[in-house]
Amino acid sequence: MSRRMPAELDHPIHAELLELVVRFRFCTTKQLSRITGHHYGSSRSAARQTARHLKSLQHHELLQSVGRRVGGWQRGSTPAIWSPTTRGHRIITGSSTRQRPDALSTDFIDHTLAVTEVHTLAAETLRQTPELQQLEVTGEPDCWRKHLIGLGAVQTLKPDLEVRGLTNTDEFAYFIEVDMATENPGRVVKKSQAYQAYWRSGEEDKRHGFFPLVLWLVPDTKRADSLRRHIGAEKSLAKEMFRVITWDQLTPLLRDGLTGLDPSTSPKGETTP
Repeated sequence: MSRRMPAELDHPIHAELLELVVRFRFCTTKQLSRITGHHYGSSRSAARQTARHLKSLQHHELLQSVGRRVGGWQRGSTPAIWSPTTRGHRIITGSSTRQRPDALSTDFIDHTLAVTEVHTLAAETLRQTPELQQLEVTGEPDCWRKHLIGLGAVQTLKPDLEVRGLTNTDEFAYFIEVDMATENPGRVVKKSQAYQAYWRSGEEDKRHGFFPLVLWLVPDTKRADSLRRHIGAEKSLAKEMFRVITWDQLTPLLRDGLTGLDPSTSPKGETTP
């Protein structure tokens, strides 16, 4: 932490909440109460006290409430959404440079909240699963990968998230693309081809010894069926690299690793050698 918190905010939870909001850029009250829930005796107590602490941070102009209606993973709802102020961002990072919420689209905020939800589910899953020894979630840009393509040019692969876990019996890893059903499936196929190009570079094997499974995380079964068909129809793609999952299928993959895979999530189709 670069600067001191105001003297009135002397409880460690204030700094923890501010750090989380700066890290994730946008969070709901409910997400923050779930991530920090281990500090409280019950989920009800966590929700109540988290809301109170966030109001204190807002009072001291470290956080601001973003009054937007969101869709996506929480379609049609109006949750309390928080983002850091310039002052709050500077306390944590030492920099005043930040993205102003009023300059960002609703789609961008929706997507960012959905990414935060993956972090939230991972935190809950790790706490609730004794067999899970490790579960690390890395966001942008730290999860990006650079590799060489033709004539020495550098290509950057930009996953939304990287997840690495370790159970008593298994090590697993995923690249996650949080899909909001707003992009043409053709762009999903193109991004899948970018993953395959990175796989062929061999760079990930050098770093970690194996290539993560690529998960397309989608909002509903209709979108899942559509993306499976489009990825499956692209003969240049190695189908075994990809899975298309809905939100209810994510937790088993975080908790159980590859043993939590549902065979129905795999795209079907021929692959040209």
